[in-house]
Amino acid sequence: MALTNLGRYRILGELGRGAMGVVYRAVDPLIEREVALKTLHNELPADVIDEVRARFLREARSAGRLNHPNIVTIFDVGQEGSAAYIAMELLEGPSLHQMLRERQTIPFHSAADIVAQVADALHHAHQFSIVHRDVKPANVVVSRTGRAKLTDFGVAYVPASDVTQHGSALGSPRYMAPEQVLGQPIDARADIFSLGVVLYELLTRRTPFERPGDATVYALMQRIAGEPHPPLRQQDPAIPAGFDRIMDRALAKRPQDRYQSAAELASDLRNYHSLAGGTEFEKTVPQATLPSRAAEEAREMRDQLIGDLTEFAKNFETQERERLREETEARLKKEQALFEWGTAEERKREAFVRGERVPQDGDLTTTRRMAAVEIMRQQAAYRKAQAEAKPKAMAALDAAMRAALQYLTEFGKEMNQHAPQAGASYEFIYVGKLAPVTLGQATVESRMLKLPEGKELCAQIRLRYWVKPAEPAKFMLLGEDVGRCEQYLRLMGVEFQQRAREGGRERPVQFSVAGPLPSDVNVTADYEAATATVELINVRRFGRVTVRLATEAFKDAIDDLARYVLGVDDEFRKLVPGA
Repeated sequence: MALTNLGRYRILGELGRGAMGVVYRAVDPLIEREVALKTLHNELPADVIDEVRARFLREARSAGRLNHPNIVTIFDVGQEGSAAYIAMELLEGPSLHQMLRERQTIPFHSAADIVAQVADALHHAHQFSIVHRDVKPANVVVSRTGRAKLTDFGVAYVPASDVTQHGSALGSPRYMAPEQVLGQPIDARADIFSLGVVLYELLTRRTPFERPGDATVYALMQRIAGEPHPPLRQQDPAIPAGFDRIMDRALAKRPQDRYQSAAELASDLRNYHSLAGGTEFEKTVPQATLPSRAAEEAREMRDQLIGDLTEFAKNFETQERERLREETEARLKKEQALFEWGTAEERKREAFVRGERVPQDGDLTTTRRMAAVEIMRQQAAYRKAQAEAKPKAMAALDAAMRAALQYLTEFGKEMNQHAPQAGASYEFIYVGKLAPVTLGQATVESRMLKLPEGKELCAQIRLRYWVKPAEPAKFMLLGEDVGRCEQYLRLMGVEFQQRAREGGRERPVQFSVAGPLPSDVNVTADYEAATATVELINVRRFGRVTVRLATEAFKDAIDDLARYVLGVDDEFRKLVPGA
């Protein structure tokens, strides 16, 4: 049966399908915006599903942190049942892979402009320490106006993440950098190499290291690691000479010989006409053109790289088994040394007490007594560390709460002074969605927690503000909902009118709500757990949601929370469960 809804999104049709999931064209009904909805297959094998889901969600985390005109925008991430999904910008236009497959001619200036835009996107990602790791034509979409967008951060390297770390040769083999092929640590310069391969393919319609007779991927990987790329003008003499100079830097084997930032590459691409012919980067030109000594050094480096690659490809399993064997032996040796030490200590004790009494079963040996003493010492040290750390953690959370109180107080004053119009709709039970609305009548209250020693901690903050629709909200109700709605509106102190309509056994009642409706933001500190809980009541959507944050995350989230209240930014929304 065809999928019609996922989360709050209404499915319009299928955009594409791959081994890992499906991409749908969908509508976000809250703002009537079309999106691309990327999903995971539920039936993926059990032995890979956890890693694939982690990579999938990391795409949302990594790309979601980036805001750049040449990077696809992530709007939302969620899960319904076992189905995870990412809602992202709907891109209109072909990918570079489709453009190459259709054999359409890409003018030199267009190729330079497209790749320069992708370089701009990579430079922005690299400033956040995000390495894409899978730059290829399929991951670049070009609009009808020529705007290039970089997509698919699913295998990106993000600091402090434990999935797809450096040293893993993930990516598409034809576009890998030498250090990726060899399983060595990588950085932003690996993306520059991959983008150089993409540029080479756009200009010549082939990648630099592929050969027609390749039977395995290893031959390709050996060339990437150790052979120079064929010069562009050998493939097509019409290609401007400046591109060869760019290519020699972008495809240098050693990262230190490449462009050191994607911004440098973008600058040269936009000025390729003015670049002189020839190159000072001799690491990648055919070796026949090098002086004999330099050629010999290049051959040695190539042979070494190829040897490293072969060793890596053929002996990885053997090396891993050897490593595990060595670790096991080291552990056993350590355990044996500990056992021998304990035995020696026991013999000393027996010699000391010999003739007085024979040790009985259950007697504590010196080793066991020392182990018990060490346990007590560790427990005491742990309690001491806890006792020392807790006041610091409480002070840090108190400072964060007081800063939040100051911020929200100022925020409420500005709201009362300017009565801003929210940039997104607000939704209330029975009343439904309201847009446009203005925000005002804000009040901020706080509650302090007094400690036995007389010190006070900020325990709770409450921001209440009122949401006023531009036009009276009108809606119809029947049966028991009429009484419930009346009670709800009266409890909230909301002005309303109602009028029963004639006809039918059960008369519908029309409500008209012109007065403002209340929204609340409650922040509560948990000093035992060093966390703050943010509770939102009727903020942008009806009902109550809570977000629990550690102290540092809470400090960073207050401004995002205020922007979420105003409806001008959805960064805080990523923290809201089910948003």
